Amino acid sequence: MKTMKNISIATVLALVWLGCSAAPAMGQENQRSTDRIGVYDSRAIAYAHFWSEDYQRKLRERNKSAQEAKAAGQNDRFNELSAAMKKEQELNHLQVFSTAPVDDILAGMKERVAVIQKEAGVARLVSKWDENSLAAHKHDEQVDVTDRLLREFKLNEKQLKVVADLRHKKPLSLERAQELMRKGEL
Repeated sequence: MKTMKNISIATVLALVWLGCSAAPAMGQENQRSTDRIGVYDSRAIAYAHFWSEDYQRKLRERNKSAQEAKAAGQNDRFNELSAAMKKEQELNHLQVFSTAPVDDILAGMKERVAVIQKEAGVARLVSKWDENSLAAHKHDEQVDVTDRLLREFKLNEKQLKVVADLRHKKPLSLERAQELMRKGEL
């Protein structure tokens, strides 16, 4: 009987020891390390990009090229440029009024985005409307970098007011915006 009692005590002690040594590992499994992600309002970035000096200059140049093609009787060239400008305008509307991504805009300012990420101490940027990406990073700390991104566009006071108003309004869903666009209402 004494031998059975010693075996039972030894077994209990071994299980307790194993449990204690396994507890930190189990705790570590459940505690995944968190990153910091930068979140931003993509609509504000799209609006700011549209009114940026560089983008406005490109619009003027494209419009001038289209008008020159029309004046020269180059109808195919004029139609091509007009179609491209219409497609770009539709994308701008989707980005400003709905949750359409602005990856193309951020890609165009890649070096500046890298500096902003480093300054904010964030691993990546995610639109505040990108529910799938936010869900994938639900344990990560979120840092709003919208204002820091907006500074890159050097907006005037009137434009900053529009951005502030825009940020207080709920965006259209991408599907609803596309529907309105098909109807010619956006």
